[in-house]
Amino acid sequence: MKKIMSLILAVIMIVTTLSLGVVSSCAQDTCVAQTNGSVTVATTTGLYAHAVDDENETQAWVKWYEKDNKMYFFMPTATNAEKIKIYNAYTSDAKFGDVTIPATGFMSISYKENTNYNVTIGSKKYTAVIMRSDTEAAVFINNVDDFDGKDLWTYLTDDKENDAKATGAVIDDKGNVDNTPVKKIKGRGNTSWDADKKGFNITYDDAVKVGTMQKCKKFSIISNFQDASLTRNRLLYDLSDEIGVPYASDSRFMEFYVNGVYMGNYQMCEKVDVGKNTLMPDIDDEDYLNYVNGDSTAFEFVCEIDSNPSDDDFTVRASNGNNLTMKAPELSSSDTGYQKVQRFIKAKYDVMWNKLTSNASDVNDYIDIESLAQVYLINELGKNWDAGAGSFFLVYKPDENGKHKFYASPVWDYDNSLGNAQGVKGDLNYLGIKDYEEPTGWFAKYKNGYRGPNFLSETVDYCDALDEMIPVVWFEQFVPAIENKLNGTGLNNTELYSYDVYKSYLTKSAAMNYIRWDIIQEPQWIAIHDSIKLCKATYKYNEYGQIIGVDYTQDKVATSYTPHVFDDEYRYMIDWTNSRVAWMSSQYIKNYTPSAPTSNVRGDADLDKEVSVMDATAIQLHEAQKITLSDLALALADVDDDNEVSVLDATKIQMFVANKISTL
Repeated sequence: MKKIMSLILAVIMIVTTLSLGVVSSCAQDTCVAQTNGSVTVATTTGLYAHAVDDENETQAWVKWYEKDNKMYFFMPTATNAEKIKIYNAYTSDAKFGDVTIPATGFMSISYKENTNYNVTIGSKKYTAVIMRSDTEAAVFINNVDDFDGKDLWTYLTDDKENDAKATGAVIDDKGNVDNTPVKKIKGRGNTSWDADKKGFNITYDDAVKVGTMQKCKKFSIISNFQDASLTRNRLLYDLSDEIGVPYASDSRFMEFYVNGVYMGNYQMCEKVDVGKNTLMPDIDDEDYLNYVNGDSTAFEFVCEIDSNPSDDDFTVRASNGNNLTMKAPELSSSDTGYQKVQRFIKAKYDVMWNKLTSNASDVNDYIDIESLAQVYLINELGKNWDAGAGSFFLVYKPDENGKHKFYASPVWDYDNSLGNAQGVKGDLNYLGIKDYEEPTGWFAKYKNGYRGPNFLSETVDYCDALDEMIPVVWFEQFVPAIENKLNGTGLNNTELYSYDVYKSYLTKSAAMNYIRWDIIQEPQWIAIHDSIKLCKATYKYNEYGQIIGVDYTQDKVATSYTPHVFDDEYRYMIDWTNSRVAWMSSQYIKNYTPSAPTSNVRGDADLDKEVSVMDATAIQLHEAQKITLSDLALALADVDDDNEVSVLDATKIQMFVANKISTL
């Protein structure tokens, strides 16, 4: 087959029949190749819809897919909303509604989304539906080589270690296309690899731009198969990015296609990796060579606390029993300096751990306490099942003064969080936790370790500096981001969007995804999302917009949800998260003393961290009831201290901006 393909002019390789419920069509039809102008399609029988209007784009074709006696075209956001071109790879004419598409030919058709169309091909009749996404991007991976008698998807999913090259396309929601070749695609994940909808790592030949992300070469695409809201990983990654966790992975929702066959909604993340055009571009995985050669006294490295490292992983066993799987550098026993590097990493980790657990006064010289507090709170907020025990990363690098120390980062793997998981009952009983699925109660501070101590629960117990930092980070980073961004509206022009924006990207995509893959109803780990006793917090602010009090309540009657329905699953996730925030605030306020006020915070009505004429405008719009300022914004806007926000406050801000008064 691939010899024949090499003779065709513009090689696009979309397509073999896959073993995932894809219709094999009429048995009498044979594999065909058709060239029409600049579009070349090579495929088994089927109908294919062009994903973009660009006539020269040969990689982005979507094969129809059979499910429950219907044929679905699962189209990306970039697809024209009114008209698409369809290629008929059958040897018989196809009549699609009132339009005849000639055998091995093309025809443009007008359509309406989610409408049933009668399709006749030869003597066979079908019902076809065209669905269209609203996600931020689409990724096409194409390679029709014969992998020992298997198609690409079957080959990749048979063994996580199988890998392949590919052609393809990365398409944003505006239809911009990047055809950078795929250097390697292979499977990824541990528990998730056992699912039918599997995740992958993708490395491109050059850096590509996915949606509005910065360009990157190495990605992990996450299936989120256990999360019916499809959102939990994205939400906690973006929140981490918003509050400044080092190396928080940026990601976008996308539709994924292999040889033209739709594989569902995926989250495309910057892979945890180092070097140019990666998540950690400033970390050099060859920095250790300077140390090995005696030219430096330290080197940068990235490690993961890993309960079950592979035999071929470069692993360092710390004195406390933690297994550290090295992400950079990755060495084998035959590499120069292997044992010297191991000894260095172990020594640095052991000293840092001893400083943390002995409550040393100089602990911040060995690990960045702020980043540790941030990552602890991400895990505690989510009640992440693996909190501190697995998928927990540390980076060792120089600080701003050139002194090497550890940073807790990057964050990773939160699909079993935010009320999603039910946990292991035996472990929960051992820990004395009876409310794991509820938005109330502590978890990360009690979680056990898998191999050696749990990094987060142990250090919270012993380190006063961390204990003191946690409420400060909570009220001065987490709560403002959640209350003013996540619970706001729109994109916010920041790393963290609002709940409504994430849902707008997912509603149509989820409808497609849960036709392609049945929503999981009886997984081993997942809780039943049917009710919550909602918790609420009202915050009291001082004149600088700092939280000084929390009024907390919890409903006596539970709010009900319909499990396994996307809209309710998404609403459950929001309500659980906001309830969790309220409960944690009610607990942390007891030990919180606001930091010294930031200059020029007073008057910042639009919460952009500076005072300008835009703040006066925000007040005027609020007065005109065209916008609603948050409680924090109202506290900052009351610059005349009369306990109400009015045009008088706007006037005072205008005078300050015009330098007619010196202070607010």
